[in-house]
Amino acid sequence: MALWSNIDANTAAPKYVTNYLNVRQSTANVNLAYGNTTTSAFITGANVGVFGVDTNEIANTNASSIASRPAHTGWVLRTAGTGGRAGRVKTEVLVAMGSMTGDGGAVANDNLVYANT
Repeated sequence: MALWSNIDANTAAPKYVTNYLNVRQSTANVNLAYGNTTTSAFITGANVGVFGVDTNEIANTNASSIASRPAHTGWVLRTAGTGGRAGRVKTEVLVAMGSMTGDGGAVANDNLVYANT
């Protein structure tokens, strides 16, 4: 079984994303991390999720900040602060790839990668 695939879906997200979240590696936790924007779901006071980012999402002109855009297409871990850290968004490319396909389970996925909430 592969650790990830190039399809933007919860079943294709990197299995090891749970290591970044300090939770047990399980399908359920990977599914929760996929597209997650719930505050404190994994890290208190932060929104942390993994997103499949394609070239259209990288070029998204609705991005609130150029600095919050991922550096590359592929699987990206996004962390957004809240409270005193509101507006601080960090993205980390977990798997760089140029062939991400599909658009995830939610159409809003395109904008959530860059949202400051």
